[in-house]
Amino acid sequence: MELTCKWITLANRYYYMYLAKALAPYGINTSQYLFIAVLCREPGITQDKLPERIGINKSNVTRVLAQLEEAGFIRRESNPQDKRTTTVHPTQRAYEAYPHIMKVVAEWDAATTSMFSEEEKQTLQALLRRLAQSAREYRGQGEARTSGEVEEG
Repeated sequence: MELTCKWITLANRYYYMYLAKALAPYGINTSQYLFIAVLCREPGITQDKLPERIGINKSNVTRVLAQLEEAGFIRRESNPQDKRTTTVHPTQRAYEAYPHIMKVVAEWDAATTSMFSEEEKQTLQALLRRLAQSAREYRGQGEARTSGEVEEG
C-alpha cells in the first residue's frame, strides 16, 4: 500500500522548488514568503502568534524574522498593549512584494490543479483541510508522547 503522505510530500517538494526559482528575483526565499503574506494581511500581529498562523516551530520564527528585518521587509516593535511581546509590521518593500508573491502562488495553484473540475478542486481542498487538521492534532499527541517518554525514561 502506498502512503498518502508520499504524494503530499512530493507535491510540496516540487512546489518549493518552483517557489525558490520564482521568488528569487524579489529577494525572498521559501521560508520567508509565508511570513510576508501573513504580515501584509495582519500587520502588527504579535510575534508569538506567527508560528500558529504559518504552521512552523517557534524556534524558526526568530531566525526568519531577523532575515526579513535585515532585508528590509519587516520592522519589529514593542507591543504597546503588552510590553513583554513584540509586534511585527511589514514595510513598504513587503507590501510591494506581496502581490508578486500571491501571483506566483496563484499561478502554481492554477497550473497544478488545471486537470481538476471545480467540484474536484473543492473536494480536494476539503479533504486536505481535514488532513491538515488531523496532522495538527496528531502532532500534538506526538509531543505529549515524546515528553511522556522522556519523563518516564
